[in-house]
Amino acid sequence: MYSTIIRLFIILGIALAVCEAGDVLCRQREPIHLCESRSCRVISDAVTSEHYPCDCFEVEMLFGKMQKWYKIELPNGKHGYVTDDHCHSNGNVLQC
Repeated sequence: MYSTIIRLFIILGIALAVCEAGDVLCRQREPIHLCESRSCRVISDAVTSEHYPCDCFEVEMLFGKMQKWYKIELPNGKHGYVTDDHCHSNGNVLQC
C-alpha cells in the first residue's frame, strides 16, 4: 500500500514539473507592444525585475538577427509582447 502511494506522489511530481507555467523576467524597463513587431503600438512598459506569465514566444528576423517576442500576460488580464533584448524566460516557454 505504501509503495502505491509513493508511486502516486512520484507521478504527480513529474506531472507538475512538466506542466509548470512559463514566465518572463525583464532586467530593465522594456516597452510592451500590442503585437510582436516594433511597428506595433506600445501599450505599457514592463517593470524591472517583475515576473510576467508567458504562454509562448514568436520569432522575427530583424536585420539578419533572430528576435524573440514573448507573449506575456499583463496584470489587467490582457496580453502584450516584449523582446528578448532585456527580458528572458525561465526556460519553460515554447514557440507559439
